[in-house]
Amino acid sequence: MPYLILALDHPGMEEERELVREEHRRYLADFGKQLLASGALLDEADGSVIGGASLLDTDDYEEAKRFESGDPYAMAGIRQEVNIIPWRLRWWTGEFDQAGHHPSETET
Repeated sequence: MPYLILALDHPGMEEERELVREEHRRYLADFGKQLLASGALLDEADGSVIGGASLLDTDDYEEAKRFESGDPYAMAGIRQEVNIIPWRLRWWTGEFDQAGHHPSETET
């Protein structure tokens, strides 16, 4: 069962975020197909980055915690609050799977 990881940043961390942005992107890339999706959360008023959301294909809560704590943004103290939530993936690219689905385990 994948985990949805929602991270909200401390206000005013733009400079710190920029300093580790490329390291953060390399870190995410290392997870390959296991990282189903990831991206910034944006402030509705001005479009500034206020955090991030990632969807990690793992059944292991501890692995999801390690994923978040190892992220360069987390290590730089940018994150204010993190929620790691189990997420049952049923719909994937327009298809329903009653038993749930693990896209990173699908052959391409």
